[in-house]
Amino acid sequence: MEDGLKQSLLRGLTSSPKYIPTWYNYDDVGSELQYQCTTDIPDYYLCKSDRSLLEHRIQDIIPRLPYDVALVDLGSGNCSKTRLVIDELLSRQETVKFFPVDISEEFLLKSVKDLSKEYDESLVITPIAANYEQGIERLKQVEGPKIILWFDSIINQSYDDQVNTLRVISTMMTEKCRLVFSADVTVDREAVLNAYDDDAGVMQRFISYAMTRLNKDTGSEINLDRFTYEVDFVSNHDPQAMSYVTAYIRANEQTRWPIPGLGIDLSMEKGECLYFHEGAGFSCKYTLEQLGTIVEKAGLRLVGSVSAGQRHAAFCICTAS
Repeated sequence: MEDGLKQSLLRGLTSSPKYIPTWYNYDDVGSELQYQCTTDIPDYYLCKSDRSLLEHRIQDIIPRLPYDVALVDLGSGNCSKTRLVIDELLSRQETVKFFPVDISEEFLLKSVKDLSKEYDESLVITPIAANYEQGIERLKQVEGPKIILWFDSIINQSYDDQVNTLRVISTMMTEKCRLVFSADVTVDREAVLNAYDDDAGVMQRFISYAMTRLNKDTGSEINLDRFTYEVDFVSNHDPQAMSYVTAYIRANEQTRWPIPGLGIDLSMEKGECLYFHEGAGFSCKYTLEQLGTIVEKAGLRLVGSVSAGQRHAAFCICTAS
């Protein structure tokens, strides 16, 4: 286990409250489980809303610029929604240079292989297996105008990290670049809980996969049957804040589990919680005013947004300030 990952896990599991960072879910298995959430949960609305807006309003979402652009996709996943953007750009220019960035190398290379077969020479792909900061450092060397996509990934960061990541993204932008990111503008409690606590337990399998991976990576044998899985939604309309989901397991009894790969024991009192996210919550929800505040704090300029009111997804179009 690399030192950075080990230190992140140690920090989370020895904190109060204890947590495992959300990004830890996204190896190749976790990425596939996350995709199953988007397809197998009838009430999981965000990806459906993203796709609907992209299908019907792609020309409003992807700025039309007077020059050819390269395409960057931060947290590209399986590129299912990105294909709609690629198709739109290829209707405007003969070829597209494409830079997908994803933390899961195996999942990324599989997606690239599929895209290469589909688009042949019209799509010139340079995959970057890295986290955001590492990927952006490499992308700073790519000259010329860029459309930068960041679909739905902002929602799983803490407030400060959202601002900081947008600020880091801005470092690879010139006046000829545009950032397009999407976020969840659903504030209806019932809709959110139906999506994140489905009856079939699909979302629970994905979120609690962090513990499955921890067992695999560290040689621990933590038994999830000794815990109760819980989800809640916390609503906040303050312009300087956001709403969010919180997900955790609660210990049914006092327990201690050795974690050999980290050199610690996981000790929990009865009723104590271990969260599957750092900070207050994950899968954040926003008003458009809240999103505008985050963009402004990051030193970017919000020049447009596309949504269907408070119906799930919103796309924000930003320029360097």
